Amino acid sequence: MTNRKKPFPVRYRLGPIITICITMLITPASQAGVRAMLDRNTIYEGDTVTLTIEADGSDQDASPDLSVLEKDFKILGTGSSRQIRIVNGQRSDKHQWQVELDPKHSGEIGIPAIPVGKASTNALTLAVTEPPTTGADLGGQPVFLQMEISDSGSKPFVQQQVRLGMRLFYRVSLVDGSFDDPQPENAVVERLGSDRQYQTDLDGQSYQVIERRYAIFPEKSGPLTIPAVNFTGRVAAGAAQRRSSNQIDSMLDRFFTHNPFGDPGKRIRVRSKPLTLDVEARPKAYRGRYWLPSDILVLEDSWVENPPEFRAGEPVTRTISLRAKGLESSQLPDIEVPTVEHMRIYPEQAVVENRTDGDWIFGTRQQEFAYVPSRAGHFTLPEIRVDWWDTANGKAQTAIIPAWEINVLPGAGGSTAPVTPVPGTADTKEDDAKQPGGTVAKTVHGTGTEVKTWLQTWWPSLIIGAVVIGLLRVTSRRNRRSSPAEHVHPSPATHTRVARRALQQACEQNDPQAAAHALLDWASGQWPDDQPRSLGLLAQRIDRGVEQVQALDRVLYAADQHYWQGKALWDVFSGGLVKKVGRRSTGDDHLAPLYPHRQHAQT
Repeated sequence: MTNRKKPFPVRYRLGPIITICITMLITPASQAGVRAMLDRNTIYEGDTVTLTIEADGSDQDASPDLSVLEKDFKILGTGSSRQIRIVNGQRSDKHQWQVELDPKHSGEIGIPAIPVGKASTNALTLAVTEPPTTGADLGGQPVFLQMEISDSGSKPFVQQQVRLGMRLFYRVSLVDGSFDDPQPENAVVERLGSDRQYQTDLDGQSYQVIERRYAIFPEKSGPLTIPAVNFTGRVAAGAAQRRSSNQIDSMLDRFFTHNPFGDPGKRIRVRSKPLTLDVEARPKAYRGRYWLPSDILVLEDSWVENPPEFRAGEPVTRTISLRAKGLESSQLPDIEVPTVEHMRIYPEQAVVENRTDGDWIFGTRQQEFAYVPSRAGHFTLPEIRVDWWDTANGKAQTAIIPAWEINVLPGAGGSTAPVTPVPGTADTKEDDAKQPGGTVAKTVHGTGTEVKTWLQTWWPSLIIGAVVIGLLRVTSRRNRRSSPAEHVHPSPATHTRVARRALQQACEQNDPQAAAHALLDWASGQWPDDQPRSLGLLAQRIDRGVEQVQALDRVLYAADQHYWQGKALWDVFSGGLVKKVGRRSTGDDHLAPLYPHRQHAQT
């Protein structure tokens, strides 16, 4: 006998199926809908805000139409996620989008309903207010930026150094961030030294501070506005928050280059307040040839106590140095040495240098002069004067090297008495042409004794002159053979090619001084009527290679330059020097040039 199982009654088999169908029909309807929310309803101008959109039910597979936000916001980025939940046999799906928004203006901004499939989100309102300007007004903000002028109570003169400090305060871990240098119009901006890092307490909160200092040289009198500077970065989230902020490097461009936790963090942006200075014009009472506003200006002579011994026809070297606090070396004029009769003066190429203590720029211009007396006797070397404006005391000053009284001995082998013209005779004739030294050439036709005396006095000078003339002739012949186009200025293409080759060689040899010289030489051909005076100014004019130029500029002020590698610089400029589009031009206030050696800047 075969045993068969009896089937379940139909009513038992249909029950679960009907229940499941009813659940599937009811659940989407009960869960349907879209919503929008902001992580903050009030933010400061320059901050960003995160908009979250959630959709479920029949709209979960649709995408929100964000074009309705473009009128009042910049959309910086979007992300999405999907959630599936099953509770007591019931399933719910949710699709979530997160949109990072940057408001285009301040005030109360309405966020309209955003379409998502067949539905729309609720409308929202965001308040964007101006950021506070002092630590007391910041209300414990985790990150803020301050810009401050040292000695802000005083009015700077045109071309006088203004000290500007930029400080970033933060009490959260930053994994990324940077801010640009200030770019005021009608002013030259130079960074002073390396960034500083320290800790301070503000309103009962402990902050880390990154400080960067600048020297600003106004080129024009009147109001000078220093625009606001933005800091853009990311605050560490999740595990990255456990990172100590003390681990952040003191050099800003190396601070936030690596995040070991792989979390991009939340994007933030803070902005400083703009500053306005009232720049005074050059005082009308000032009568100096060059306008040199400085706290301290010193004119130094290598002859500290007494001049060295002079002999006719023999050169004596003298070094004159001009040093100024708050002026770049390119602002300092050529050192002018008064002429002296019967004395030839040969100036050497000036050696210029800039250094900084982190607060001030100290410019130096040093020049050597070779004095060659053409005869023995007593001479007066006149005083050397440089007029300047004492900004500390508010009055005109003059730096002076006193006059020197010197006795010139006869040349080697000559008599000890001063040389006098050979007495004329019936056969003595004067040559009408004067020699470069200021003496009148004599054609000697006197007695044998007179000729002997004349030769004993002048034979060293004759020998030196003959040697010099011979060397000049040899050099002239070599130059004519090697440079057929002598005295012809190279074409712009040739100038660029030579400077580019010099930069390549300097980079390959890791020579920062030569690289800076070649780069500025190259730039002088690109801006022949507006030549950049420094690497800092060049960085403001180029579209590519700004970081490499600024790194080279920092190396030039470093004590040890051996670690500099030129490959990064050459990799950027091997393809050419790319100008920044839309660069402004400066005006003219009809004052002496700020940088007389480049004939460019205005006051």
